[in-house]
Amino acid sequence: MSLDRRQVLAAGAVAVASASLASCASEVAFRARKVLLIDIDDVGWSFLEECFVQGDAPELAALRPRAREYRNFWAAPVCSVFRAKVLTGLESFRPGNSVGANVPSNNMGPFPGPSGTWITDGMPGRRTKRGKWHLSAGSGWPELVVARTAERDAYDEYSGPKGNLQSYYEWTCARVRRGEPAQLVEMREFATNVTAADALADVAGGVEFIHVSFNAPHAPHNLPPPTNEPPGVTYPGRTRYSDLLRHLDWRLGQLVRAAVDADYVVLLACDNGTSGEGKGSLAESGVHTPLFAWGRDVASGTSERLVSAVDLWSTVRQLRGVADFTSPDSLSFASELLVTREILATRSRSLLRVDAFPSYGIAPVAAMWRRAVRTERWKLVELPDAEAGEEPRAFFDLSEDPLERRNLLGTKLSEEAQAALDALDAALRA
Repeated sequence: MSLDRRQVLAAGAVAVASASLASCASEVAFRARKVLLIDIDDVGWSFLEECFVQGDAPELAALRPRAREYRNFWAAPVCSVFRAKVLTGLESFRPGNSVGANVPSNNMGPFPGPSGTWITDGMPGRRTKRGKWHLSAGSGWPELVVARTAERDAYDEYSGPKGNLQSYYEWTCARVRRGEPAQLVEMREFATNVTAADALADVAGGVEFIHVSFNAPHAPHNLPPPTNEPPGVTYPGRTRYSDLLRHLDWRLGQLVRAAVDADYVVLLACDNGTSGEGKGSLAESGVHTPLFAWGRDVASGTSERLVSAVDLWSTVRQLRGVADFTSPDSLSFASELLVTREILATRSRSLLRVDAFPSYGIAPVAAMWRRAVRTERWKLVELPDAEAGEEPRAFFDLSEDPLERRNLLGTKLSEEAQAALDALDAALRA
């Protein structure tokens, strides 16, 4: 599929305009859905597919036929960037830092740029955040997560660790409700179990928006609890990494089934590629990750729609019935997700984009950060700070070369390929 320059410019840097299309007069008013958004750490497509084959994800494998599976989902190179996109609805190049304006992280910034509206802003009902808070902010955590200020209307309640764990068995859990002092509790219970239990309690309580971030299978690669978790399993497995995924899969099965039974729309996304197999890279192994959805009226089967991490922002907001679910970058896919005519349709995305920055704590210079953009078929990568063995620019035909082994730059391009290259090049500079 080729794009002309007018299409690219209309898309801005990342997407076509996110204005809603007019609904049919016969459509009924949309009834807001309860939403459970789950994100898991460091799982790329290839690793999850391997776990399916090896039997390390039997619960997700059993749930897969009932899911909407998005095969062209781009997350982010690393975890904090993914969460900032989801939280603000902005691509990271807009705020000018690696995690997004209004989201303090690793004591970076503030850098100039627009501030995104938090995913919870103006959202009706209760909203909770469970599990790892990737966007740490020194003394601002954990109160930041539940703060209601002029700049953001955040979650009502939060529980979880600040960042990466040193041990899944010995860690500090923060518990805080809006308007109440935070409590820091020294935990001796396996972190995945604590996060799952808090999320299951929210489902049982009917919390309208639940956002859950599991640490697993991110390092450290502790052996999961050996006592009947899950029933009949024996550890160690193929690797400690797959052991953590196997244990998480069991908890995910419980959580997804409970939420679907309680009439939630469930979205399950992975933040970046698998550690040691692409994480931190703009290659498909670094940014192409799984995205599944379940629930009443959710269309099962595979979708080839282009979906970006930023699209989770508008999709969740539209599903929750928020009137304002548009941003410069985020395109809701709720109308494609649900088999119902009661929700306003939105336009499809024609481009995906990701950016990577030099290092945490260093103000990025636009001319020097790494970026990639793709259509359904073609992908352009730019590495201005390319290291030894890296090519500063690369152009791939993903339909013929999904592993990105053949850089087409410097070869004779077909008219279609040249038009695609020109359009992608323009998109990076729009």
